[in-house]
Amino acid sequence: MRARSSARVVAQSVRSRWESREFASRRRGRDLDGRIVEGGRAILQRNDLRIGTDLVETDHDSLGLLFLCAAWQGSHRNRKAMRRFPDVHNPHLTRPDESPLAKTLTVLDTCVRDRRLHDQPGGNWSGWPDTPGVGVSLMATFLWAAQASTNGGRAQLIDQFGVSTLIHEGWLEDPAVTGFTRRRYDRYVELLTRWATDIGTSPELVEMWLVQRWSARVREAREGSHAEPTLF
Repeated sequence: MRARSSARVVAQSVRSRWESREFASRRRGRDLDGRIVEGGRAILQRNDLRIGTDLVETDHDSLGLLFLCAAWQGSHRNRKAMRRFPDVHNPHLTRPDESPLAKTLTVLDTCVRDRRLHDQPGGNWSGWPDTPGVGVSLMATFLWAAQASTNGGRAQLIDQFGVSTLIHEGWLEDPAVTGFTRRRYDRYVELLTRWATDIGTSPELVEMWLVQRWSARVREAREGSHAEPTLF
């Protein structure tokens, strides 16, 4: 199985900006030759999702990476994701001097520093850290970009279309990614890693194939004989 490990997506509004009193971030993109562009339409590659990327100007590296991951997901035509940036402000502040970004920043910084998503004893019912507005899919993308690990192995992206393919192929788990617990995500990572080992490739390519397979099935169902041929 061959596939490009850097998915290319079209990003609108390259000079997109997200800022509040506590944080400001500006994302850029690349042209078809890989040069950084400041405005118009541009490309975000999966291998641009990393700490210290030159596509982000930010007050805080980990939060800047999170928003770059959100831009990549939301612009990808084959992935199911929000087409907007998340609101990561904590709506339940306990002190007047508390930053509404502190809760999310603490989790993101720890993941980047330790390259691991730690267990959350006494935390969220699902086992995921309490990060307002982030969600399972975006958190998994951030963990992958930060080269972090979970109990199941090296963190991998998770997309609803990819999980739908797994369910179609007989995986007996809850099909809704938004309801994935940490344990279920660990089993998902273990499965991708095992399949990748069995066929001599990387888990990233397995995940990409799962997503592309579902998109191909949808196209074939909608367009019938007019759908483009696929390799699946």
